[in-house]
Formats: sequence, C-alpha cells, structure tokens
Amino acid sequence: MANELVILHEKPIATHMIAGWRRQWSDGGEISGGLTRYLVRRSNAKQIGEMSPEVSKMCYPFQVPGTHDTYRPRVAYEDGLPVKEMHRENIFYDAGNGLIIFRGEEPWFRIDIYGEAFFAAVKGLGVRETVAVEGYNGAAPPDMERSVNCVYSQPHMKQELEKYGLSFSSYGSQGRNGPTVGMALITMAHELHPDLNMFRLGAMAPMFPFLTSSNQPVGITRDHRSFYDIMRRLKSMFNLDIDLAELMTLADTECREMQETLERISSSNPQAKEIIERARADYRYSPFLDPMELDPALERNLDDIIQNAPDSPTEPE
Repeated sequence: MANELVILHEKPIATHMIAGWRRQWSDGGEISGGLTRYLVRRSNAKQIGEMSPEVSKMCYPFQVPGTHDTYRPRVAYEDGLPVKEMHRENIFYDAGNGLIIFRGEEPWFRIDIYGEAFFAAVKGLGVRETVAVEGYNGAAPPDMERSVNCVYSQPHMKQELEKYGLSFSSYGSQGRNGPTVGMALITMAHELHPDLNMFRLGAMAPMFPFLTSSNQPVGITRDHRSFYDIMRRLKSMFNLDIDLAELMTLADTECREMQETLERISSSNPQAKEIIERARADYRYSPFLDPMELDPALERNLDDIIQNAPDSPTEPE
C-alpha cells in the first residue's frame, strides 16, 4: 500500500528532513507550522512530492461544524472552472544540500495510514535522520533562551543528542497523556522502523495566563526566538548552510516588545507581577553554545604547533 500513499515527482540527494504540521495541537508559537513555512520561503525550496489523495480520504473529515472552512480541503477555481483537485497540504520540498522540508496537516483519523505514508517518503528519499519541530506555550521569560525538549526513536541516538542543550522528556510516564503528531510518528519509528532515526525538538513559546486590556493573550504568537534556538541546534547537527541573522533580528524585536508589555502589566497589577516574577525564578532550560568554527588554515597551524611543541619540562620533585 505504501506506493499508493505517497507521490514523489523527484528524488534528490537527501540526508536530513525537517518536518512540521500546521493545524495541529502542538503548534505553540507557530513553531511547527511557521518554522517550516519560513524555511521553505527562505531556501526557495522546490516541491518534489506529496501524500496521495488516498491519505486525504482516509485521514481527514470534510469539515467540522462551527469552524467554517478551517478544516475543509483546499480547492481552486478559475473563471468558474476547477483548476485543482481538492487536496490537503502534506508536501515534501527540496531545500538543497541534502535537506528535505515536510509541511503537513495533522491527521484526524488513521495515524497508522498517515505514518505509513510518511515513512514511505522518508525511505523513498533516502533520508537518514528526521526531526519533527513542534511548540508548546508556557511562562517563558521572553528575553531568555528557549527551553527545547527532545524525544527520540532509537537508544543509540541519545549520546549524540546530549551535545545540543536539550532536556529529554518523560511525558506520559506519570499518567495518561496523548502524543503530539511528532511524538506519535517517533513511537511508530521506534516500534516499526528501527533502521530510521527520528527525533522531536519541542520549544516553549512565551504565553502568560492573563489577558491584555484588549483581551488578547499575553504571549508571542509566532515566536522567532524559538525558531532561532531550534535552528541553531539543527544547523550544527545537520551542518546546514543557513544564515540565522534574520531570525535573531525578528526575535529581538518580538522579545523586547513582550518584555515591555510585561513590565507595564507588572506596574499596575501586583498579582500579575507575582506570576511574572515567579515564572522567571522557576524557569529552567539547558543552554546550547554554538561550536566555534575556525578557519581551516588557522586550524592546521594550531595542529602543527601542538604536534611540534617540545615536551613540557619535568617539575622538580
């Protein structure tokens, strides 16, 4: 059935894949849907495949009462005539240099069918390692590095992942908790695809439990600092050629604006001030230090100096 579930128009040389889902539960800060959209635009990525109409038929409803067209499939007409089939956005893009980007819609039904299509594409493209990017909301101080947690599919992966400033999730071990779509696929990879490596990076986007005077949540709805803190890890892991300066600039602006909002709220609301101060005191994260890249010529010179250095003199006893 796998061949009927995914359509690949091209098979570029691929080593890594970044996967995210719009219209999904774990999309705090638009980290899952927004980061993959940003990467497709930033890299001018080319669409090379998609999950087939069979996946759309089996994994989604036509609509959900009360939500207007939020969950309906996409269509397009021109001068009254249909120009596209009804479709769901489960698309694979080639970003170049071995990187595939997947932008999907969280399935409503038959995660087994959806997973079969997903992993058929991973294997068909020859991807060695897949990361699901997701987000959740919490009282993260906006001016601080984001907390990034991780789950992974195979035991041997942890030693490498420990190098990247991650906290390893024990989600669900203390009681009943349903998985995100990324977690569900990692569980499927663990059980059904031991030859594939897949992991999830989930970042905490700032969101506080009170509203502004205009009844808007106090938070960052599209958290570019989370984008940045995930991507600098992936840049190092996957050896990606991507400039993250734009993300850092966007993040600085958003975080400064939110910090100013929190300070205004604190100045007039003692209860809110206590919540904000307690959140900062309780906040924990595992820092990630970007590895320093030396010029190759300088690195060779340093190696020569070390190798040719005289033995250190023996200290007197």
